[in-house]
Amino acid sequence: MLFVAVFLFYLLYMNLITYRAFAADKQFAINKEQRTPEATLLSYARRGGWIGAKLAQRRLRHKSYKQPFGHRLNVIGMVQASCLVTISFVFSVMMLAPTERVQSTAGAAVPTVQPDGALLTISLRPPAGRPSGS
Repeated sequence: MLFVAVFLFYLLYMNLITYRAFAADKQFAINKEQRTPEATLLSYARRGGWIGAKLAQRRLRHKSYKQPFGHRLNVIGMVQASCLVTISFVFSVMMLAPTERVQSTAGAAVPTVQPDGALLTISLRPPAGRPSGS
């Protein structure tokens, strides 16, 4: 649970930093000052600030018409979303997996309860078959 809280704090922090970097770059563009490189802005998005980047792009109308940049930003979002879906799926499967392991030893008998409540002993020994003769 602590890991999830730290991860969410990190994502919030990165999105805030990314949004502020986009806002600063927008201000630099208005004032005709030296701009923040696109590689830096994409780097912030890649590190977990994609939502902040898209939010800044829409609200501030910044970098919304530059298609190579917009395409790269969308690819980063798709990769992050697919990673999140994959991780969620793996953890879901792990949560559904049984935690108790049944140890099977050759020749051991396992007691099993039938639906009517009777106790039945099942042998784990393979059935005796006919010897293979050639």
